[in-house]
Amino acid sequence: MGKYKYDKIKVGFNATRKSDPYLMEVLFNFLASKKDGFYLDICCRTGNYTISLAKRGYNFVGMDPSQKMLMEAKLIKSNFNWRQRCAGYSCRRWFY
Repeated sequence: MGKYKYDKIKVGFNATRKSDPYLMEVLFNFLASKKDGFYLDICCRTGNYTISLAKRGYNFVGMDPSQKMLMEAKLIKSNFNWRQRCAGYSCRRWFY
């Protein structure tokens, strides 16, 4: 994959981007999650929300085009389904 803007800002990214408990509840209720569902977090970055939602017992995959962001996510939770992929046309704007 090419170079992404988020590759440059991965240093310190987690320090300012924790999953917000209120937003987690709103998001969780909005998704109307079912335990037998399978969920994909596109552009998961370092996985803060992906991991928080998965802790509730649901099946999540975290996908991001930035290898460096996913390396940070793996430091937090190594035994998780992380995928380095670009989510189609909208992802092109992150290329240099």
